[in-house]
Parts: sequence; C-alpha cells; structure tokens
Amino acid sequence: MVSKAGGRMTKRVMGSVRAELLKMKHTFLIPFHVAVPVIIAGFMLFYYRGTIGNPMGQTMAYFELIGIGLPFVVSIVCAGNIGLEEQNHFQVFLGNYKVKGKGFVVKGVVLFGMGFLAIFGAAVLFAAGYHFLLGKEGIGMRYVRLTGTLIFGSVPLYLEHLFLNLIFPKTVSQCVGVAQSVVSALFLTGLGEGRWQFFPATWSARGIRYCNDPVNGKRVLFCLLLLFLMCVIIGVWFHKYEGRQCND
Repeated sequence: MVSKAGGRMTKRVMGSVRAELLKMKHTFLIPFHVAVPVIIAGFMLFYYRGTIGNPMGQTMAYFELIGIGLPFVVSIVCAGNIGLEEQNHFQVFLGNYKVKGKGFVVKGVVLFGMGFLAIFGAAVLFAAGYHFLLGKEGIGMRYVRLTGTLIFGSVPLYLEHLFLNLIFPKTVSQCVGVAQSVVSALFLTGLGEGRWQFFPATWSARGIRYCNDPVNGKRVLFCLLLLFLMCVIIGVWFHKYEGRQCND
C-alpha cells in the first residue's frame, strides 16, 4: 500500500514537472539556459587564451563573474516564466492544484533544476576548456565546491524573483536583479566584509571568496536559517495569494 501510494505521488509530481516544462517548450527559456553557459565559458576561455595567471585566481574570477550575473539572469528567467501565467490571468497556475502552494513549489523546483544544470554546464565547459583547449592546469575537485556555492546561492534568488514577478510587472523584478548584481559586485570589495551574509543576493559571488577556507559552520547555519525564514514568509504569503492585475 505504501509503495503504491508513493508510486502515485511520484507520477503526479513528474506529471506536474512535465507540464511545467511543456509550457516553456516554445519560449526562449530552455535555449537561454543552454546558450548562457556556452557564451560565458567561451568568452572567458578566449579572454584567458593569451594571459598568464594563477589557475586558482583565474577560475575564481570566472565563478565570481557568474555569481555577479546570477541575480539579473534569474530575474529574466522568472519574468519569462511568470509571463506565461499572465496570459491566462493566473487561472491555471492557481486553480490546477488541490494544494494551492504546489504550483509555486513545482515552478520553483523546475526553474531551479534548469538553473542547476546551466551552472553545472558552465563549470564543466570552463574546466574542460581550461585544461584541454588552453593546456593549463585545472584546480581538480575544488571545482565542485565552487559550483556548489553558486548553486546554493541561486536558491534565494529564485524565491525572491518568483515572489516579485507574482506581485509586480516583470520590469520591477529585472530592475531589482540589476541592482542585486551591482551590489554583488560591490560586496566583493571591503564593503561586503561582515555584511554579505545578510544579503542573499550576494551569496553566490561573495561565497566564492571562501571556497579555499575551512567551512565556517556558523556562517553556513545563519544562511540556512535565513533561507528557511524566506521560505516560511513566502509560503504564508502565497497561501493568501489570489493573482494580480494583468495588462492585456
């Protein structure tokens, strides 16, 4: 009985994920997740082609650049996805599930999964190109920690920008994304010292700086607690969400 119930639940979840992906089939969103990693990896490999530098320093600079750009990229992705729901005035999004929050969770999981693959792809393309095309020594397993930092730091970005796009027109989210990217860049300097962990948008970029250091348990715990608090606040808000006015 338990296995049958689990099987039915798995089928329902996979069906919801498949439906979400089908919505995006004829949009820019899927090609966008393929093109961006290829472009940024190709650009940075071309830039490093004629330079002499420390492999760790060059690799961290590449990952920091991705971390800076993530807020703006996520804002574009979330705006494009929520724009699909605007076409039917959020009726399918809000009325398709017995449990109201399931639509938000499915959407967040699918977008995060696509982001995960894009970040992973950007890391693999750079690592392979750096070693095989440029003939430079890579940094081995430290790629895993750098990639993991970017992926973890992207989680609050998806929460924030789904939230913003569900309340406001897409331009608000994109303006916030630009501002977050600027702050992420500024917080790589001394301005971010002791402050960056209070600003989830900067976790990806600033967190790269600490990938050579031992794991700071207190810092990680604080980020997890702040992320949990964001989930609770957005979950409570979405429970009362009834859509917003759409411009036809």
